Amino acid sequence: MAIKRLSERVETLCSLALRLSDTQLDEIMRLEPPAHQVGRIALQEIELAQVARPVLETLALRSGECTHFAVRSGDDIVVVAKTAGTGMFQVADQVGIVRPAHCTALGKVLLAALHPQQLERHLKTRELRRFTPRTIIEHDALLREIEAVRRGGIAFDDGEFDPDARCVAVPVHNFTGQVAGAIGISAPMWRLTMQALQEKTQLVREAAAELSRELGVEAKSATPP
Repeated sequence: MAIKRLSERVETLCSLALRLSDTQLDEIMRLEPPAHQVGRIALQEIELAQVARPVLETLALRSGECTHFAVRSGDDIVVVAKTAGTGMFQVADQVGIVRPAHCTALGKVLLAALHPQQLERHLKTRELRRFTPRTIIEHDALLREIEAVRRGGIAFDDGEFDPDARCVAVPVHNFTGQVAGAIGISAPMWRLTMQALQEKTQLVREAAAELSRELGVEAKSATPP
């Protein structure tokens, strides 16, 4: 499915290029680099959101909880797709909203995908704001947390951003093996108990593997542990 869609997009782009005149192609190539880059990133996020949405819907039905897919846009963690769950008292969120990286499960996954130098730069330029008594704001403690996420391939937010919410997220990879985003669920603490969290974590891993396959990862390497 993913390869077929990629092939169709390539054919569309080639067809469009053949219809453009040399002058039109020159105008496109002379676009200001910042504008060109912003447009490219926006298109990538839109495409990722479109591919992620059906997977999020399935995960929401299976888990009963609100599901999210987020990407790193510059230094920001942006929720590009979400689906409401079937349970009562859903955790509210909006598509396009920016979330802090250091105290959200989605953000921790994306921080763990950074190279050490990139991670250090991010932590030095971003305020580690305390949102709840459980928010990790100490530099060394956060580095240990991110390293644990990197080793385990999973991140948790246990009331660190919202004192009444608990979240879990895992990475989604693309065909190059790089982390393309993070997928997760969130729910009120009273419903997402530690036991329920363990049960639903497997559903999140399976959804991440499915979305990774949609992005070109081979089925064997995308299989969750």
